[in-house]
Amino acid sequence: MTFNLLTEPLPPTIDHLISNRDQIRKQFPPKQTLRWRVSRKLFSFMDKDSDNATACFYRIYQFVILDWNIAFRNELEYFCTFHPDWAVVEIPDPADTHDPARYAALAAITHLLCDAFNRRIELGLPRDTPPIVEDWEELARRPKVLERVPPWAERVSPSPRVLCIPDAKGNIVDADDPEVCAPFKRLNLIMLQPHIHFI
Repeated sequence: MTFNLLTEPLPPTIDHLISNRDQIRKQFPPKQTLRWRVSRKLFSFMDKDSDNATACFYRIYQFVILDWNIAFRNELEYFCTFHPDWAVVEIPDPADTHDPARYAALAAITHLLCDAFNRRIELGLPRDTPPIVEDWEELARRPKVLERVPPWAERVSPSPRVLCIPDAKGNIVDADDPEVCAPFKRLNLIMLQPHIHFI
């Protein structure tokens, strides 16, 4: 296995995250986001503003798998509104040849990002909407530029084994449950639909 110093290292596998929930959560203290909202690339310490779309995307993946709703929603909002220049379609292909289930989950999450962001955009809230809107008419005149799933995510194959991802309490959802997450289910990953919408 080769390690590229210029790319973001892949996050832990689904199995590792589920088996180490408490330890993983301790790596992301909610009141110390500046400490962990950074790139994990080897030389990222040379850049004081080292966070990037891929690093954030990998954190979102971890929070989804952990069923850590508050952290997930906060990171989703951070990606969407704090970094409107991070287009979902431009998230690089993780090219995960070592773990098909993790690769499938990452592909599914790009669909969740588009669903969440596009709902806001269709409601007239572009990704760069300021926290306090002073001119709603100007906002309404802006063209609605919707997010798109990256091409690599459309090409990812389903996980070769059906994998049930438990919620934070260890409960497993049935594949036919109406609350199952459709983008994950299409890729042989069974879990509850995360709460992706925010204003």
